[in-house]
Amino acid sequence: MEKNNKKKLLIFSMIGVFLIGIAISFAYWQIVLQQSGKNVVTTDCFQVTFKDGEGITIPNAHPISDEEGMLVTPYDFTITNICNNRVQYQINLETMTPEGKQLPEKYLKANLMEENVSKITTKLLSEINVEPTITGATASFQLLNGELGANEEKTFHLRLWMHGEVTTSDADSMNATYEGKISVITSYMEPLKTLATTMKILPKVTSGSGLYEVNHSDADITYTSDPEIQNMFKQTEYRYAGSNPNNYVKFNNELWRIIGLVNTPEGQRVKIIRSESIGEYSWSSSSSDINNGWGINEWSQSGLMNVLNRGAYFNRTSGSCEVDSGSLRDPCDFSETGLLNESKPFIDSVTWNLGSNDGTSYTNENITVANFYNFERSNHNGKICDSGNYCNDSVERTLTWNGKVGLMYPSDYGYAVGGTSENRETCFNTTLFQWSNHLSCSQNVWLDNGNAHWTLTPMARPTFSTHVFRVGLVGSVSDDFAYKSFQVYPTVYLQSVLKVASGTGSIDSPYHLTM
Repeated sequence: MEKNNKKKLLIFSMIGVFLIGIAISFAYWQIVLQQSGKNVVTTDCFQVTFKDGEGITIPNAHPISDEEGMLVTPYDFTITNICNNRVQYQINLETMTPEGKQLPEKYLKANLMEENVSKITTKLLSEINVEPTITGATASFQLLNGELGANEEKTFHLRLWMHGEVTTSDADSMNATYEGKISVITSYMEPLKTLATTMKILPKVTSGSGLYEVNHSDADITYTSDPEIQNMFKQTEYRYAGSNPNNYVKFNNELWRIIGLVNTPEGQRVKIIRSESIGEYSWSSSSSDINNGWGINEWSQSGLMNVLNRGAYFNRTSGSCEVDSGSLRDPCDFSETGLLNESKPFIDSVTWNLGSNDGTSYTNENITVANFYNFERSNHNGKICDSGNYCNDSVERTLTWNGKVGLMYPSDYGYAVGGTSENRETCFNTTLFQWSNHLSCSQNVWLDNGNAHWTLTPMARPTFSTHVFRVGLVGSVSDDFAYKSFQVYPTVYLQSVLKVASGTGSIDSPYHLTM
């Protein structure tokens, strides 16, 4: 018996009903509505307040059009969630028994607006009937349901009128009275989970398309001697792999895709990439007397970095961008595709590793995905030459860069391969340069967009300081001159506090995020 009583108490503590009286008197199509008062329902850290305004008065009422109905002075009310938990709400109009003749609800029309947005305009018909919640109510009509976030407030405007289809032949509309009450029913909702937490509890796969665990316990991190950071990069990651996993997220009012929950020097972060390219641009350029005009492979000072983090893309405007030439710049317009101001707080400014291959024992042709993971976080900076026409720049190379918008790594591409577990192991043991000869690798990578596109990682050569790794047209990772133009897919790390407001990650139901 005690256990059952506790269960009833829990249910009671999670549901509040606000009642606001509406009195509508019809004396040959005359309406008078009056409301007043304030209601508060409180439980332990679950409190929603209700505050209403002046009532509606409609003298000499008669059937009117919807356009005229929307001119009726509304009844305004506000509901406020003053706790840190989310709540659901449902707004009902409930019919009470009047003194005298009852006006059938079918003659009434209701409009409910949130601020200046119309949420519903409807006749009070059986299609929106719900169970009454007020003692004595004979019918109830659901007008709206929704959610209130933590500490969120919403103001509504209710209008009621007799719709224009009523005629004098509808005798039961004459000298009748409608009395009703609005009920706002609220119920507790589970707190939102962060996107990182959501990914950790999602089912993991070992074949096909989905979310995989990636083990880095054997990673060799050499750009720093800090054991804490080295161990950070050895943590297990969670990466989406396969030909088409459900890793879609709505970001910047566009579709992006989740690379995974990956390691950074600041800790694990969710890394996402724009699902469509923003165009073909040079990674970096140089004048003809610097590196023969073939560019400079240092990201922290590259033209593309500036466009993405300080220029036209970052500011969602037009400008000029480096294109397929040593010093040529073309107009570029990101007024429709650049970052929105409201999206920028969602991006975390983190440390991006700029390590490269060693350029001697490891060239572009013999690097596996695990090799790439190590080299990206290595003490090789992409320039091992110091003279010659293709190596005469004086730009200082760095092993890290702190910023917001970058590009994917070659290892991001490699770890995105799916298929059978045997196929995945084969791909991991095959150099990424050779993936063009293994369709079971290149055709099982959702990051292969069917076009050549840049990565973030410089490529070291004995006589060149001009090369950067890219993904080729046929699905292999090779290198090219930094001045050349290839597709650009902006890539960012998200703030760790971002929560999943809705969505399942599919293309039809992408994750929607909130702070």
